[in-house]
Amino acid sequence: RSASERRRLQVIVDQLNLQRGERMLDLGCGSGWLADLCAGTGASIIACDLAPSGVSAARTRFPQAADYLATDVYAVGLTSESVDAVVLSEVVEHLEDVVGGLQQAARVLRPTGRLIVTVPYRETILQHLCIHCNEMTPANAHLHSFDQLHLSALLQEAGLCVTRTRVMGNKILELARMPHWTRWWPQWLWRLTDSVFNQLTGKAAFLLLEAKKA
Repeated sequence: RSASERRRLQVIVDQLNLQRGERMLDLGCGSGWLADLCAGTGASIIACDLAPSGVSAARTRFPQAADYLATDVYAVGLTSESVDAVVLSEVVEHLEDVVGGLQQAARVLRPTGRLIVTVPYRETILQHLCIHCNEMTPANAHLHSFDQLHLSALLQEAGLCVTRTRVMGNKILELARMPHWTRWWPQWLWRLTDSVFNQLTGKAAFLLLEAKKA
């Protein structure tokens, strides 16, 4: 899984094309892997997540990668138009109010900035019976399934305009553990192989959309 995750995150870094001196917000930073990869570009990184314990763990893991902040995606503790790029990586499928979260991301984005969102692609959300509340609960707390049209419409509702769409991470190659066996491949070769298999099979695992303010 770690090899697969690193490939996916590197696609985001390549897509961002961060420049030295730019300011990037990793909104929903999780373990801090993406913040660490982006820090290598020379950009200034702000890494945010909801749980203070999770933010503390990311800070401990990658102390020099970013400025860390525990904050709610619906009330980001940054001034408006203060960052050049925002990333929501595997975040919006967890949000009850997707448009509200995207509006906050758009608020802190500068007029010439860019937003990148990645989500599971056309996910079949499984429901499990919760032993605590005896209610059916979505697996992995994923509340939504997205394709290009659905996510593009939500971004537009939040005042954003999609500039690029791509899929990545072929499910068949994932099951065959190809990211692990080919972890020594250069990124361009993995991307080419992944793209060809996604075109042939239609089994992409993730969707990436880049957007700017409308």
